[in-house]
Amino acid sequence: MKKIIALLLCISAVLMASAGCTKDLTNEDPGAIIPVYLSTEITNFDPAYSNLDKATTKVLGLIYEGLFSADSKGKPVKNQAKSVKVLDRPSDDYYAIEITLKNAYWSDGTQVQAADYIYAWKRILESEFRGEAASMLFAIKNARDVNRGDLSIDDLGVTDVASNVLRIEFEGKTDYNKFYEYLASPMLVPLRENAVDKVTADWSSSSQILVGNGPFFVRTYTPGEKLVLERNRYYYRNIEEDSIKKSVTPYRLVINYKKTAEENLADFESGDLVYLSEIALSKRADYSSKASVSESMSVLSFIFNTKTAPFDNADVRNALSLALDRSKIADILVFAKPAAGLISDGVFEKSPSSKKSFRSGASEELISASANVDSAKALLKKAGVNGGDIKLTIHDRDTDKAVAEYVKTVWESLGFKVTVEALGYKRYTNDQEYDLVSNLYNEAYDAGNFDVILTDNLMLSTDAFPNLAMYAKAFASGVIDNDDYELTPHISGYYSEEYDKKITEAFAETDAAKRAALLHEAEAMLIKDMPVMPLVQLQDAYLKSSDISKLGSSYYGYSTFTKAVLRNISKYPDNVGYETAAGDKK
Repeated sequence: MKKIIALLLCISAVLMASAGCTKDLTNEDPGAIIPVYLSTEITNFDPAYSNLDKATTKVLGLIYEGLFSADSKGKPVKNQAKSVKVLDRPSDDYYAIEITLKNAYWSDGTQVQAADYIYAWKRILESEFRGEAASMLFAIKNARDVNRGDLSIDDLGVTDVASNVLRIEFEGKTDYNKFYEYLASPMLVPLRENAVDKVTADWSSSSQILVGNGPFFVRTYTPGEKLVLERNRYYYRNIEEDSIKKSVTPYRLVINYKKTAEENLADFESGDLVYLSEIALSKRADYSSKASVSESMSVLSFIFNTKTAPFDNADVRNALSLALDRSKIADILVFAKPAAGLISDGVFEKSPSSKKSFRSGASEELISASANVDSAKALLKKAGVNGGDIKLTIHDRDTDKAVAEYVKTVWESLGFKVTVEALGYKRYTNDQEYDLVSNLYNEAYDAGNFDVILTDNLMLSTDAFPNLAMYAKAFASGVIDNDDYELTPHISGYYSEEYDKKITEAFAETDAAKRAALLHEAEAMLIKDMPVMPLVQLQDAYLKSSDISKLGSSYYGYSTFTKAVLRNISKYPDNVGYETAAGDKK
């Protein structure tokens, strides 16, 4: 009996000691609610479309993370990848890597798995999905055949050999460092299949459906009113043991969409807003010396619908380009500079290790910053075009409207009648009673329902190839034409056999210098044919209060808030009496 009592006492002591090791986090300060304005309103949280609008990247960069990310110098570094093992057996013509994932979690507590990456990549490569990031995956075994519809999606050379281990098999010997550059793209992040509503293309607009694997997730989104990003409480944290602020310091970021840009600026000046990006266009010149400015990896560009007249004529497209003064457009936007080509600064000639930019490697500027109206008129005369109707499609925002008004004036001076179509969104409820938002701009783009459309043209990678490859039919990842089962070209309708050949050569070239030369030749050909018209390289500019500190920055040109600290917290009303996700009151 004494032995039993002694044993029970021993067990009790162990249990008490074990209980003492668990921290009581009930009354922990949950962190600040920070009033910010990250960007103009976005309505599509699908990373596959983030290249059309740099505002989208500013938000999606906070809620999604990939296997790799670009460091401050553009070099790919492991993010949610824990380790990489090379499995090459050249004698067997077998080339593969295995990536082991870190112990990461989605915002609903579900573990991030290798299958989530496989699903996201297969979705981009599906022959019925227009994924402009597809070419970054074409080194994977069978990827191009899958994209063309020649093989099943299940033939793609990616498998989850364990729930946290991703095996990627390649077509042949591969530059893995280049592939890691691609894996650092904001467009190759994971998606959870059970969180993607295949019934509607607008699944990514509902906070009821969305989950994130980054430091924040979309807690609420009310179109035209408010976006609330909340800490992912599972982000690299043991929720039983670790401080709620171990990996992510702020509790929430709150973005108010009800106010105008001028009202937001007034709120910043009065101290009600501690971070302001997208400074009011009418006030940008006054704040140009006060703002923190960085390159954004985006080139504001027009895309022509080359399937319809008169835009099926390269002379007309070039004439419309020559008539524009890009320095004037840069002056209108303030935080921009004339584009010298399609590829932005921040993209490398060979690799991030070489440090040399792709732009500096060009033998000449492909586009003049100043207008040449006489040459424009001469080209129109050569084409036999003396006017016509142009529908100019843009995002419904002040910056795009200002650019469009300038362009309208110039093109109408050439004899054209220009109509500006500013597209926003519409709200509806689907059969599952989810409140959703349909992005009318994205719908017009996907359908090719435009004459000329203005896009931010975000660089897909720190490598030039993906942004050039999308204009080659063989790499465009266009949907399959149901009539003849052929790949369709880029959404612009552009197709050049010579250009396709150049991109194919660049894809196959293993010598870095020769590959770069081929890509420069391809860019020059594209600018000559002008299916896409680069205007200005966009810059990111923001104002920051002294009450907020420890902001980070992404190589893609936006701020990060993972470790952001808010001082004088009692000044900000949202921080009084709120509840945490666990129900704890501050």
